Amino acid sequence: SIHKNLKYFETLHASHLSHHIVKRGIQQSDHPFNKIREVSFSTLATDFRLILTPKKGILHSNFKAYTVDGDGEEKPVFVDHENFYDGRLFGEVSSAASVHLEDGVMTATIHAPEETYHIEPSWRHLPHLDNQSMIAYRSSDVHLSWEGRGDTDTWPRTCGYVREGHHGDGDDGDEEEEKIRTKRQAEQYEYTPTKTRCPLLLVADYRFYQEMGGSNTKTTINYLISLIDRVHKIYNDTTWQDRQEQDGFKGMGFVIKKIVVHSEHTRVRGGEAHYNMMREKWDVRNLLEVFSREYSHKDFCLAHLFTDLKFEGGILGLAYVGSPRRNSVGGICTPEYFKNGYTLYLNSGLSSSRNHYGQRVITREADLVTAHEFGHNWGSEHDPDIPECSPSASQGGSYLMYTYSVSGYDVNNKDVKFSLK
Repeated sequence: SIHKNLKYFETLHASHLSHHIVKRGIQQSDHPFNKIREVSFSTLATDFRLILTPKKGILHSNFKAYTVDGDGEEKPVFVDHENFYDGRLFGEVSSAASVHLEDGVMTATIHAPEETYHIEPSWRHLPHLDNQSMIAYRSSDVHLSWEGRGDTDTWPRTCGYVREGHHGDGDDGDEEEEKIRTKRQAEQYEYTPTKTRCPLLLVADYRFYQEMGGSNTKTTINYLISLIDRVHKIYNDTTWQDRQEQDGFKGMGFVIKKIVVHSEHTRVRGGEAHYNMMREKWDVRNLLEVFSREYSHKDFCLAHLFTDLKFEGGILGLAYVGSPRRNSVGGICTPEYFKNGYTLYLNSGLSSSRNHYGQRVITREADLVTAHEFGHNWGSEHDPDIPECSPSASQGGSYLMYTYSVSGYDVNNKDVKFSLK
């Protein structure tokens, strides 16, 4: 079934990876170049030689990780920071790599000048292989299940958003919104942000723990850290500007402050609802609302739920959209919101790892879905279906905030860009 997601891929084994410590400092140091690691392997008709240094900055200085049982009891989990790396291809100055190594198995995204390569454990997609195997594929070989069906009206809207306090969800638009933003009428301006990191709470429900984490807490945590690291790179590399003639600013991104992994479903009393309770089906909007009742969300910039539920209509993600408008609610920097007798903390969103075929999504698609929902939390609605904001494939393809999930290999998604409007 993975052939529905990938036009071509290859497998490789942990034994095919050659590891070598190039440099180890005499004294213990947090400097990234105090320890340099080289990993070499061959796949996809390419010889890879990665030069890696320990990753810094993706975890908050007060980062904590916990596993939670069915009664809500939290137990701390140690996370080995040393297994996450940044790097590049040897001899390729413009290349970049984000890598995680766990028991000899690699999860990696490698950006080369002409292509992006992905490597991930095979067990999530090819269970007949052993847990030392990996799959490798190019971004240009990613094939989404709804591609090639013709008119986009027949495609599932795989990513949505909610504008709370309005009727309906954000997909229908809002004709009463301001047509012109005052700041776009202003002269060119300079802005240097002082707060550049959005501290995250990441929550894995028991389904995600079982399916994407293989019922292993550390595997689940490492998957989430790697995913956010790749999403952070999308945002951190983006130049935020209203118009192309403006300089804009960059360096905005995320840092993980807390991870919670539910190792079993939450036991509830009759009539109660909990986002991690045992339930065969959830309406995606209802699940997001129940998740948003958690009081702890107020201590974070954003809270995001990861689940393995298959939602109606092929939805893979949903989030409350942010807005700079006065008295609006939703997304980052939002006040509390009261609805149906509950206090909601609308700095929240969710992503599912199960597509409308019932298959697990590959890491590339998971990255794009979560990045898309973070975009809603940061205030972006969907790009309108006009050439300026949703170019055709010949013009580079759609941007990250297009209504439908994007494959990531068009020009505007190879480097994953946001539209200006």
